[in-house]
Amino acid sequence: MEKPGMVRGHRFCRTGLLVLIPLIVPLFFSPRLFGQSGEEPVVLVESFPERPVLDGSWRISILVDHPVPEEVTVIPPDLPSSLTFAQSRKETRLIRTSPEEGTRWTLVEFLFVPQRTGTISLGAFEVSVRGFKTTTRNLQTYVTAQEGMREEYHPRLVWDTLPAALTIGEEAELILRILNWDPGKALRPPPFRGTAPAEALLEELPLTKEDLDQGRVLRLRVIPLEGTRVSLQPFLLHFDTLTLDVPAISIRLNPPAPGNAIPAVPVLPAQLPAEALSEAALPQKPPLTFPEIREKPFPPFRKAYEETLKKAREFWSLALYAEALGELRRGERDLLGGPNLVSTRRAAEQSLGLSMTGDEKWRPRNFFLILIVLSFCLLILAIWLPKKSVTSLFFRGYRVVILLLIGILGLGIAGLASSYGGTEKSPQKSAVLRASAAYRVPDSQGAISARWMEGQPVRVRAASKPWAYAESADGDAGWVRQDNLIFY
Repeated sequence: MEKPGMVRGHRFCRTGLLVLIPLIVPLFFSPRLFGQSGEEPVVLVESFPERPVLDGSWRISILVDHPVPEEVTVIPPDLPSSLTFAQSRKETRLIRTSPEEGTRWTLVEFLFVPQRTGTISLGAFEVSVRGFKTTTRNLQTYVTAQEGMREEYHPRLVWDTLPAALTIGEEAELILRILNWDPGKALRPPPFRGTAPAEALLEELPLTKEDLDQGRVLRLRVIPLEGTRVSLQPFLLHFDTLTLDVPAISIRLNPPAPGNAIPAVPVLPAQLPAEALSEAALPQKPPLTFPEIREKPFPPFRKAYEETLKKAREFWSLALYAEALGELRRGERDLLGGPNLVSTRRAAEQSLGLSMTGDEKWRPRNFFLILIVLSFCLLILAIWLPKKSVTSLFFRGYRVVILLLIGILGLGIAGLASSYGGTEKSPQKSAVLRASAAYRVPDSQGAISARWMEGQPVRVRAASKPWAYAESADGDAGWVRQDNLIFY
């Protein structure tokens, strides 16, 4: 016969075991908190050359912030029929942070041979470091024909030499360039047919033979007059039988320098179309209209939903579009009523000309905290609840309730753990970009790898002040200045 003290001891041990089980469950869900290293590795991806040649080589280089190559495993995706695998290699690479110091990374390179011309897409590579797994961005390239072979051309228009910001009263030049134009065809750029911004003076400059040889199809001189941004809406250019879209641009304005005189009377060029002249003569236009999409979240979530909309609307009214989208995305991710903000955020991005931005993963920390506290209290209550004269059927149901509460508690802990961002060493954070260019190396004199419009969401994979390495959902990546990032 068991003594009362032994019964209490057994009950205490059983209670302690049941309480520890929910703390062990997240081991399988949250390597960020309980993994072997506790830190997500930084992974950078580069491809060379930018335009591979048919039957040539396309090299994919994956840099992993880990000094031991033997502990790094990279699994390539399923290859399309347009690519053939040639070889791979792995080595240690010294990445210098200063002339005297550096850190050792692991470099894994894959060599592929393109089998057809045109656009080729490659899925994400799976990177594993000491049991921790992550994936790279998807890759895409355009394969050209070898010399002497016929090549298919797919022209597109991009803005070149776009500054990160302009100063009110000082002139700047905007250049539109055409890419992938068939050199066998004559390039005859049409005149400017866009709408001149009311907050700036705009003049179309003549093109020279050198401009045409370099693919320049439009040169504009702009002098900002007032406001916080100068924007040019998207328009079309017609090249004989081909019509191409010109992407919109929005550039931040800095206050005028002391002593600079701002032109008081616009001098409009005669070559601007009539509709542009009439637009330029009007007073300053208000910022883009904030999308008024009203959702009806669950009443307890309505207050936070309305406060987020109010903050985003205030940013938008000041033409701080990136800040407004960052506020909407923060609420979409963190608030219990976050899914109700999705339609408003999508409409705001569409008004800026953004596409392929993706939705935020819903991770409300308050919800998981409430779930943890409630399930823990119910679990303790169920364990210590007196059980007198219970039937075996009731006891089986009682055990099911206990197991269910343990599962809910573990799910809450795992969800809370996954809602936190990266560590200091692995700063994988979400951000929204102001209109800016991305560079292959952290140097404004380096080659440009991508141009991002105002409000583009990105993931920051690495940071080295004043630069940060960012990736967008459509596969573009590069180094941008940190003052162009709005973290959320």
